[in-house]
Amino acid sequence: MKQLKFTLAALSLVASTAMAAGVTNGDFTGGLTGWAKAGNVAVDTTSQFGAPPAGFTAQAVLGTADTSGFLFGGSAVAAASLESFAGLGAASLSGMGAVVGSGLSADFTAAAGERLIFQWKFMSNDPPGTPADDTAYVVLDKTTVIKLTSVNSATFLGGSASPLFDETAYLTFTSAPLTAGAHNVSLGVFDGFDALGASALAVADVHLAPVPEPASGLLLLLGGSVLLGLAKRRAS
Repeated sequence: MKQLKFTLAALSLVASTAMAAGVTNGDFTGGLTGWAKAGNVAVDTTSQFGAPPAGFTAQAVLGTADTSGFLFGGSAVAAASLESFAGLGAASLSGMGAVVGSGLSADFTAAAGERLIFQWKFMSNDPPGTPADDTAYVVLDKTTVIKLTSVNSATFLGGSASPLFDETAYLTFTSAPLTAGAHNVSLGVFDGFDALGASALAVADVHLAPVPEPASGLLLLLGGSVLLGLAKRRAS
């Protein structure tokens, strides 16, 4: 029985260690601590932009030019500033039509095979079909821009609990498996082709999904062997 207790305790330690992995202040309960921002970015803890995902009490909100009237995090910056902020080359965003917008960035360290996960929703006053295709995006490790959605590609709900006219549901972004070591994530939203009509990106629950470590697999095998041995002993 002592051996069984020891095995279970070891398994519990491995599980708790795996669950501890994550991005600093990924739930934004500490405001923007651990994050850098460019433009109009604030943390919403009063559901001004609708409720955050279930189980969370805060969401970071990034806005375009016309959001300054109800998102008090600063003023949107030019596309060139967003590109520099995200570590991108010139025209990486302006080539997509970016005029002005806002960004949020954080450094983190991952174990091999972990994935970066976050929840997000897009809000806008621009109607689909407009030439002003405001866009939300993510950049991993200062390389490729990954488009989350835009006015003309979003699946809107037909109304919004935020000050904007419409919004998507909260959706989940999951990265490809990461290499071990230092990484960076940059989130952003920009006015596309003009600076009219407000759009915003809300983000919550930024974390790393852990992968089983070789040691955990060994302990699981050891634990199974111990339990099987105890079962056989009781049966005899």
